[in-house]
Amino acid sequence: MKKLAAITLTSMMLLMATAMVVGAVDSVDIRGAVAGTVNGQSNLEGDAFTWNPQNFAGFYYDIKKDIGTETLVTSITEGNKLSGDAPYGVTYTTTAQAKDYEFEDWGSYNVIGFQAEKYFAGYISNEDAAKDIFFKESTDENSLSSEQLEKILVDDDTEMTVTSGTPLKLKEGYELSIKSIDIDGNKVYLELSKDGSIVDSKVISPSKDGATMADKTYYYKNPVVGDQKKLVTIGAHFKNAFRGADQNLATVDGLWQISDAPTEVKADTQYDKMTIRTVDATNGVITMDNKDNAITLSKNKDSALMAGVKIKTADNDTLRFYIYKTITEPGEYQIRGKVATEGATWDPQNFAGFYYDIKNDIGKEQLTTVLTEGNKLSGDAPYGVTYTTTAQAKDYEFEDWGSYNVIGFQAEKYFAGYISNEDAAKDIFFKESTDENSLSSEQLEKILVDDDTEMTVTSGTPLKLEEGYELAIKSIDIDGNKVYLELTKDGSMVDSKVISPSKDLATMADKTYYYKNPAVGDQKKLVTIAAHFKNAFRGSDSNLATVDGLWQISGEPTEVKADTQYDKMTIRSVDATNGVITMDNKDNAITLSKNKDTALMAGVNIKTADNDTLRYYIYKAVTIEGAAAEAAPAVEAAPAVEATPAAEAVPAAEAAPAAEEAPAVEENKTVEAPAAEAAPAAENKTAEPKPQPGFESILAITGLLAVAFLVLGRRE
Repeated sequence: MKKLAAITLTSMMLLMATAMVVGAVDSVDIRGAVAGTVNGQSNLEGDAFTWNPQNFAGFYYDIKKDIGTETLVTSITEGNKLSGDAPYGVTYTTTAQAKDYEFEDWGSYNVIGFQAEKYFAGYISNEDAAKDIFFKESTDENSLSSEQLEKILVDDDTEMTVTSGTPLKLKEGYELSIKSIDIDGNKVYLELSKDGSIVDSKVISPSKDGATMADKTYYYKNPVVGDQKKLVTIGAHFKNAFRGADQNLATVDGLWQISDAPTEVKADTQYDKMTIRTVDATNGVITMDNKDNAITLSKNKDSALMAGVKIKTADNDTLRFYIYKTITEPGEYQIRGKVATEGATWDPQNFAGFYYDIKNDIGKEQLTTVLTEGNKLSGDAPYGVTYTTTAQAKDYEFEDWGSYNVIGFQAEKYFAGYISNEDAAKDIFFKESTDENSLSSEQLEKILVDDDTEMTVTSGTPLKLEEGYELAIKSIDIDGNKVYLELTKDGSMVDSKVISPSKDLATMADKTYYYKNPAVGDQKKLVTIAAHFKNAFRGSDSNLATVDGLWQISGEPTEVKADTQYDKMTIRSVDATNGVITMDNKDNAITLSKNKDTALMAGVNIKTADNDTLRYYIYKAVTIEGAAAEAAPAVEAAPAVEATPAAEAVPAAEAAPAAEEAPAVEENKTVEAPAAEAAPAAENKTAEPKPQPGFESILAITGLLAVAFLVLGRRE
């Protein structure tokens, strides 16, 4: 029974891990504040708008040390133009700042945000000579003097054990290995290899009496890094070393690596629309502008400004635009809001985690903090944390269906109810649903699909939807007028219907398939799935039809009843008539002590700096597929190294290497939806089965369980 319980527990853990991967996304856009006409008013100052780390989380920012200076300004001239002539329509400035290494005994270096990435700008001389090891050992220590920067790959003070059998895996193909340790455990002979070839070797003495920083630190002076000579690109601090009977091991408690493939920042270097204008190595300042690259902010336009940043305009005649950064690299990220030092308010303008639709200027989530004595967010009235969100009418992507009520809730997009449209032809979902207002039932449904992309569905390729649903063409009459459809869930039929999309004078009802879900939580007969068929055709070998509108909301509602608690927040009121939900932290006081991370509600956390000076922000955690579930800094991949943590050091025969870190964040890659264009059915995209994420993992788990039972059966 104990063995069976152990297997069951292991299965649950593996399934939970699988579920976490299944819930991941492929990419995430980190957007800045929206400029232009927002909430009915222009927020431009003299036709200019400024983004910095406070209103654009894509820019580099270190909350612990309050470091981050990237600033981008747009100045609009006549015709919504960002001029490519002086005075330029886009200007960008960034400044290097001194930052402590995570292993603080090494002192500090110059860091700089550049094109929304974190870079090394140069070693600096510290007051304490013992902390100057990297500065002294580098010949060309100032990267900006050579008009280049290096990506910071590793900056870590996590203790880990390195053995002679498990080299320390670094970035860019480097490995640091213990080759031997003398009998007293004082001298450690190390070899550094790149892609399997030895590039450096050194003896250090971390365990000798009175060992200095130089005795304990391994460093690698890279002969040539771009235009820099003998630049320290790798450093490792050894806390101690031990020679054993079977193997040698040592404890590393400081690790540093910068890239040996530098990024050029020479004057006149062009990155997309932006050109480097000046590089001031003395003051550590880089400036850029869009000289000779005018940008017209026409509607629904997406332009690359520079390597890490794009600018996007709304698909609306009213000017609205923002800058953004797209992350596609697997990892865990924090989409953070502005940084506060006292009470503050976050909304979609200063917190990109909240739901916002730039096309229609929709998004009403707002979270406010009020501090009392002792940096406390009181759990008694007046509450330290309050949250309000309001439903708003939004057009379907297939606009001929009219509009519905959408609401942001806990930093996610939800359906709040169907609404009556002025045009009766657009009221089909409202009329067909018995309980059409989700808020009246104190619940919400996730919006799974809202799309107007044309696609071709054939009798052999059913339309795959979310939550296990499939919509299939079973037959089409000889005239191509009547289409018999079946809807299945997990292989079982749940609905069938005949529609007539190709008949003369076909109405919206003739062209639209809809599924009235019998019960969605407390709602009865709610339309949860719909498809608009543009036409249908009966062929000799197969039947096909063109779908140009698709809609699906979840059949598993989220409860928003009064007094429902989500982490520290409790729903206080639900006003179904006006579409308003309010929450507060009643009975859940929060003290904002240093280096604290607290879940406020399902989608939002609050984090404080590891500093005696109070700084904090709210954030939304996002996982991009393929990442291990570990905490990560805001909008940065968490550095990791293959080695055994010191606290868990075990003999080599039993030790399992830790997961290697995901690569650094790639440059901006935006995934754009294809534009909907009228075309004959035969030329439209064919609906293809969607892969079911996590299925392979489930098969693997099943195999593991089978092996476990077989092994136990043989033993017994």
